Amino acid sequence: MRCKPSLWALMLCLVFGIGMARSAEAGQQASNSTTVAVNIAESIAVVAWPESLVNLASNAIPGETVISSPLKISVKANSPWGIEISCDLPDGKMKEFDRGVGAYVSDGSILTHPLEWSSSPSGPWQALSSENSAIVSSQPPTGDQGKDVQFYLCFSPDYSDRPLEEGRDYRIVLRYTAGLNF
Repeated sequence: MRCKPSLWALMLCLVFGIGMARSAEAGQQASNSTTVAVNIAESIAVVAWPESLVNLASNAIPGETVISSPLKISVKANSPWGIEISCDLPDGKMKEFDRGVGAYVSDGSILTHPLEWSSSPSGPWQALSSENSAIVSSQPPTGDQGKDVQFYLCFSPDYSDRPLEEGRDYRIVLRYTAGLNF
């Protein structure tokens, strides 16, 4: 029996159409997956430092100890951390400063006693120096809420300390270092 060419063409179209439908169907069923990995770096952030200028006393009276209001450093850390304090003068004694020039007076007066610091307003007090001293060390991670570290400054004026002329005062620059694994 002989098939008509149109029947052959119809059969060919059906076979070819079914094959194409399966190919399209296979493309719509493909899938894959991705694994995502991350590692967190050790990190510390200081959210707040103490004010850049603290006027401890305008007219300190010899024999009367001056204690500052609390100074605060706010920290966030995800690893053990600490804070160190030092100053720009080797013995921690405040030196005559010319506010007009913006510098220490080269042969200026130096106070008798060093500036001291403590984590409590009642002491014990430690003299400042150019060497780092730990305010806190080996602190645990803070989490996102962070932690405030407070400390105080103490100065004991002496009758050997002389008053300064207008435009001058005694100064010292405190330096703070917050770091991991202190």
